[in-house]
This record gives sequence, structure tokens and C-alpha cells, in this order.
Amino acid sequence: MFFLTCGVVGHPGITDQDFPMHSLDLLASSVLRIDARECKSNAQVAAMDRVATGFVWRDKNTVVTALHVVTGCPNISVYYQGLKISRPARVAKVLRKADLALLYVGNSPESVPLQDDPKTPSLDQQLATLGFQLQIPDMSSTLLHLRYGGKKLRDIVPPSVAEALANVGSPSLDLEITNIEGHLVPGLSGAPIFNPSGKVVAVADGGLENGTVGISWGIPVGTLHDLIASSDSVPEIANGVHNAGLFAAESDSSVKGQQNCSGLQLTKLRTTSFSKIASSADDLLGLQQLINFFQMDPVGFTFDVYQHLPSGATVALPSGAQLTAANGVCTASLANGEVVIMVQLALLNSDAEIQAESQQLELNAARGSSQGWYVDPGFTYAMPVPRFDGMVVRRRGYVHVTAAQIGLNQVPQDKYLFETIAARGHAMLFTSVTNNAATTANNQRAMACRLDPAQDGCAAVLSRSSDWVRSVLAVHLATFPIG
Repeated sequence: MFFLTCGVVGHPGITDQDFPMHSLDLLASSVLRIDARECKSNAQVAAMDRVATGFVWRDKNTVVTALHVVTGCPNISVYYQGLKISRPARVAKVLRKADLALLYVGNSPESVPLQDDPKTPSLDQQLATLGFQLQIPDMSSTLLHLRYGGKKLRDIVPPSVAEALANVGSPSLDLEITNIEGHLVPGLSGAPIFNPSGKVVAVADGGLENGTVGISWGIPVGTLHDLIASSDSVPEIANGVHNAGLFAAESDSSVKGQQNCSGLQLTKLRTTSFSKIASSADDLLGLQQLINFFQMDPVGFTFDVYQHLPSGATVALPSGAQLTAANGVCTASLANGEVVIMVQLALLNSDAEIQAESQQLELNAARGSSQGWYVDPGFTYAMPVPRFDGMVVRRRGYVHVTAAQIGLNQVPQDKYLFETIAARGHAMLFTSVTNNAATTANNQRAMACRLDPAQDGCAAVLSRSSDWVRSVLAVHLATFPIG
């Protein structure tokens, strides 16, 4: 049992000393919370509230934010944290292709407009953003870095998301972007991205769904001048992206709970349906393979999404499963302990450390011994799979047989282990699920009950089988967000 790395550790990361954090104090009074109320996406969906970020630009009455935050919202206000006051606002201009909106604020207090720098930041330049992430009342900063790579939105979104965007047209796949290396969480849409001189170089945007996570990017600040000149009509309802569900992660994310795992904090963001996350998972083919094998309709399944906010490492648990910690290890149990999910995180400094740690975590999942465990080639990546943004992931299945059974012509299994190991930068995520009742007889009984659920005792069998399938799908959905 082992995990082969292939160059997952990137640059040393950004520390507080790399960016003049004291300069953010001078800029904070011009960064505002955007409160959008009673927002409608269509007639069939109940109105909901959104919370995001904006900033004062050009004059004290003009505020920039993301269009997807305020579209379809009849009640918009901006909050000045330092003054502890709110002011009503209305949408004055929109640029649909860039997902940008300009708000006019009436009766605004004196505020210093932020200055922009139209020059593209260099790759070695540290950046930072200020904003109101995850509906937390107080403003906080996030440190970022420019990424070498795609210059347009189509270069960073997976095919399923690109197809949905092509159908709705906002934001445009041909949108020029600032490719950001760093994790922009929901609530930072519309936030200014600063260079070390304290000038705005981009506007944080994103929230497009990609499995259990979102996709984020920056919009070059020069696009704001296109916003000023835009004659696009102001949408009265959130057609397009909201109807397609593309910004659902952005709309409903807030802190719903926290749990310490391996010394690192996981934050519960939301509960979401399988149908919302399945079409854009990072391995859709593998996910469909699992569904086909289990022959169980997952449409009604729901999952609780947890994230390590600094790195973006994200795990899904079957909704209702309680994540608990003991001796630094997080677990979630289902079906009276027969199905156990394990979650561990680590921040490491080299490929060698990731290799060693992943081996140890696999042994922990196998209860300290690799004896009797055999790779299931049907559900195992032959090699780690790299993604363009530096994430490397490997998913594996293992069958367990007892020593006494080895050598028989027909070897029945008694346990099964499925795992995902993913790493990006210095962060490694390990999650696994073990079925301690995956005997050949139980598997055959579950298959028979799926064919004829009316048989005696099948209700309990199918319940346990559902727990196992939900847990395997949850482990497969573990990932890192793009960015």
C-alpha cells in the first residue's frame, strides 16, 4: 500500500512577512460588505440573501462588486465596518461578460476611493485581498500569488462548467482573467486584490461550482473601465448562471460548524445534493463507474461539505454523519460502525514527506497492517493524476481477505477499503472509508435485495448498502478547488 507523488510541492507559500500587511489597515475603510436581500433566481426558487464584498472606486458614491452577487436582488445595501453603518445601494452599471456590477450608494459617508494599477502583476509578486468571507461579520485578509497559465476563463474551467457557461453567456468563456494561485472562498466575490503598493490590480470573482468546491479567479482592474462604458441592461432576475446552479456554492456558503482534524481546522460550509456536485467532480468518469457498479440511484443522496480554508482541501460526508476527533484523527461512522470514514490533513515540506505520510495514513486506515489487503484494479488509478493547477490525486480500492483464506481456489473478501489521497502545494488530504462487513455473502445479499426489495429483511440490508455507497461516493468527491 503506497502513494507515489510526482512533484506536488510548489513554491514555499506566502507568509505574512512577504506582503506589507500594515498597508491593508489603510485600505480597509474602503472595502465594504455587500448585503443583497430577497434575491430571486427564477419563479420556482425561494428568495435568498447573499453576502459578499465590494470596494469604493472613483468617488465615494461608487462601489464595485460582482454581478452574480447582486443580480435579481431588490434590496441591496453596503456596510462600512469601521463606521458600523449601512447605506442603501442600487445597481447603476453592469458588464455581463465580466460578471461585474457598479453600485451607486446614496448618502454615503466620506470614503477614499481605492487606486488601481493597470499593469499586470509579475509572477514573483505577492498579492492580497480583503473581504467578508463565508458570511463572517468581520473583514479578513487572504494572501495570494499570480499563477503562470491560462489567460482566459475557458482555460481554467472543466468541460462541464464550460458547457454550462457557454449556454448562459455570463461570465464569458473569453473573459480575460488574472490567474490567481490561492484559495478565494465564497464571500470574497467583488473584493479588491492588492499589490504590495496597496493598489488594486484585479477584482476577486468566482464561485462557479466544480464538484464539492468552487472555482475562483481575478478580473483585471482595467476591465472596470469597460464597466463604466457598458450599456448592458441591468437584469431584474438572476437568469443564466443562477438558473444553471453555477453560483450555488457562492450563495449558500457560510460557517455551519468546525472540527479540528490532525491539528488543522475543517469548516462545515454547506449541505448539498449529489445532483448539484456530480456533473463537475474532478473525476466524473470514475464517479460514474462507481454508480454503475453499485447499481443504486444516487439522485436523493446529500452531502455535508467540509473545507480546510487556508489550503482549500475539501471533503464530503454523507449528510447527517457526525465528524468527530480522537487522538488527532477525524472519523465519521455509519450503519452502527460497519462503515467508517477517516479524514486526515497534513501540511508538509517536500515530496518525500508526502510519500512517507501517505504510507503511514494508509496503514492507519488498514488498522496498522497491510497484511491481507490487495489492490482492486477496477477502482484504482494506475498512477497519480496531476491537474494543471498543481493538485495531484490518487484514488484506490483495496480488498481484504484473511490469512487462512489465502490460497483457496475461491477467496471471499471480508473487508473493503476505498481511499482518496490528494496533495497541492504543502497540503495533503487523506480520506478513506472501510466497510467492515463487506463479506462475499453480505455483498451477494445486497445485490439480491436491489433486484427484489420486497424480500424479508431487505429494508435493513438496503439501508446498510446505501450507507456504504454514499460513503464511497463521498470519499471519491474529496478534492482541492481550482486556484
